[in-house]
Amino acid sequence: MRERSWLIVALGILCLATPRLAEAMQTVQNAVKLDEIVVTATRTEKRIEDVPGSVTVIDREDLEKKNIQTVDDALNSLSGVFVKRSKGLMDSTASIRMRGFNGDKYTLVLIDGQPLNDAYTGGVEWGALPVENIERIEIIRGPASALYGGNAMGGVINIITKTPEKLELKLTGGYGTHDTQRSRLSIGDRLWNRLGLQIGYEEEKTDGYESTPVVRSISSGTGNVSGGYPMNDKYGEPTKWVVGDKGKNGAERRVLNGKLRLDFSDTGQLSFTAVSGDYEYDYGRPNTYMGTFGDNSTYAIAGTGQRARFRPNDFISYTGIGKKETDTYAMAFKEIFGPLQIKAQAGTVQLESRYTLESGSGLADYNNSPGSLKITEGESWFGELQGDVPLGESHILTLGVSYRTDEADTNDYDIPFYRSYSGRGASTFYSGGNSKAWAVFGQDEWLVAEQLTFYLGIRYDAWKVYDGASGVPGSETEYDSNSESEFSPKVSAVWKALPDTTLRASVGHAFRPPTIYELYRSWQYYSTTYQSNPNLKPETVWTYEIGIDQHFFNKKTRLSLTGYRNDIDDLIYYRTEGSTKIRTNAGKSQTYGLEIEASQKVTDWFTLWGNFTHTDAKIIDNPADPDSEDKRVTGIPKTAWNIGLDGHYKWFKGSLVGRYYSKIYNNSDNKDTEEGVYGTYEPAFFMDAKVTVTPLKWAEISLSVDNIFDEEYYEYYKADGRTFFAEIIFRY
Repeated sequence: MRERSWLIVALGILCLATPRLAEAMQTVQNAVKLDEIVVTATRTEKRIEDVPGSVTVIDREDLEKKNIQTVDDALNSLSGVFVKRSKGLMDSTASIRMRGFNGDKYTLVLIDGQPLNDAYTGGVEWGALPVENIERIEIIRGPASALYGGNAMGGVINIITKTPEKLELKLTGGYGTHDTQRSRLSIGDRLWNRLGLQIGYEEEKTDGYESTPVVRSISSGTGNVSGGYPMNDKYGEPTKWVVGDKGKNGAERRVLNGKLRLDFSDTGQLSFTAVSGDYEYDYGRPNTYMGTFGDNSTYAIAGTGQRARFRPNDFISYTGIGKKETDTYAMAFKEIFGPLQIKAQAGTVQLESRYTLESGSGLADYNNSPGSLKITEGESWFGELQGDVPLGESHILTLGVSYRTDEADTNDYDIPFYRSYSGRGASTFYSGGNSKAWAVFGQDEWLVAEQLTFYLGIRYDAWKVYDGASGVPGSETEYDSNSESEFSPKVSAVWKALPDTTLRASVGHAFRPPTIYELYRSWQYYSTTYQSNPNLKPETVWTYEIGIDQHFFNKKTRLSLTGYRNDIDDLIYYRTEGSTKIRTNAGKSQTYGLEIEASQKVTDWFTLWGNFTHTDAKIIDNPADPDSEDKRVTGIPKTAWNIGLDGHYKWFKGSLVGRYYSKIYNNSDNKDTEEGVYGTYEPAFFMDAKVTVTPLKWAEISLSVDNIFDEEYYEYYKADGRTFFAEIIFRY
């Protein structure tokens, strides 16, 4: 898979080695920012103020105002969006959570229109996506299954990459806290007035920090080693003793990307996007706070008559190394034939993920513990055809068909050393399967009156899983195929009541089919078995939304208010039977949400902004887990707010952003109420800043400071303290 990506680099170098350098030295004109056009919300080009939903566009300038390590960092100060990234670049399970839905599998993520949600878990590897060559990101809040099918219950995020209009070269290098190093290269050109080519490569690595304490239970008895400190458990009980940490958690990402666009006519385009990304993480040597130890019966003195037993293996439990390789290829076509515009899309996402865990006990340690290796391979193929045609002067009809296939499987292996992928024997456990889905969709954009537009959309999806199996190779359990279908209607309206006042409302239905992981993957944690279920049905939701956008003072002041309600059925949950937890469609939940946004352009170069999100997401019925009823949905803060200021004056630009979110529960019964301890998510407020100066028109120097006040808090793991990052950019 990777060899194909390097062909893009060779092509780029060949095309750019032309005598175009003189053109690049021409004076650059000041850009005029026109009304923003979005394409994701309605699948047709619309001014953002005419879109029937809550939409945010992040452009290139917005990205450059913040210290963006991975693409999801760009979204962490938006209303209605919670970015779960507990350890910065080292977080291998980072995800986006929109409108009260927990995880990437509820949000459809696209790059140039190609779905990125993987075939296995529905997740997205954000570290394997490019940052430098993004032109803009369109974020659509709220269900969009009427146009996009599954994975769009919470919303849609479309990452749109750049197509250059002239010769461009940008080289970036930076260094920061934890020996963090970053380099990025982007080069592009417009050839023969018809062909645009963009090539990029970026790499970032960090030694990380000690994010995971080694926590042991306290019991009665006499200890023989002193050191460490007490820590409550997540329920607030003083039952734990910290004896060390699991070492620095380092990470590295590398992304090669390219885009080729041919304007073969005045109205026609053919483009090809390729992204090849690697993400790796590792744990360094652990640290003990207990002095010398080495036998199998070492006890920390944890108070009078109390002790906490620990062994070398405790310092590496649930650590190892991991690597994920993701290759994405997408081709898009559009052309106008008379009144009809045709769009076509085809592409694939191919994934290989592997990670290790220690499997030793007692004296097995960082240097010699055996381990287990899990390798997942997944492949998705996607194709879509869409036509847009005006019907008279008041209707625009959109019709389309789409098809997607997914294949994924996981094999477990025993390995002699948990910090190496080599030496594996035969597979000890297999799980995997296939799915396919086809759909037809339509939308009528109806201009009822000059200032009033209705959008009427519906989509039918038919979904099938097959060839599912799990178990010890040679004696796997094979599952029957399973089919489901879903209608997803949506009705929206936009009323421009006054020149600066826009009202919008919608009612819609959305769904999410279960993933191959949920259908076929079973696993064990200590004495509990987590059992898959091949008969799972899709989760569904009905959403009701109303909002208003208001501008004042020649659009220098903007206020936006959106309220919504989600009624969710057939939540996929675990049903407990003894020591086994079985996935089942058992739950109902309800979410009431409020999103407020405000911005004030103080001068032509200085803007103040802020937003507030209230998300009351609760489980209202769950026979599989009665203790979760009337409790908040896990992983979602009830309140969050962000404030900031942006400035750009001559050779100076900068931003200051403050972010807050409230308590987040990790347990379905909401009993994990303790704050400031390992395993919990506590309320947090932090401020980040970035300042950039441009001493020469071809050079920039920036300094970023994240977590300015050096706040200490836990997002399950211990979050990072104050960090610095300095960067220099050369461009022409």
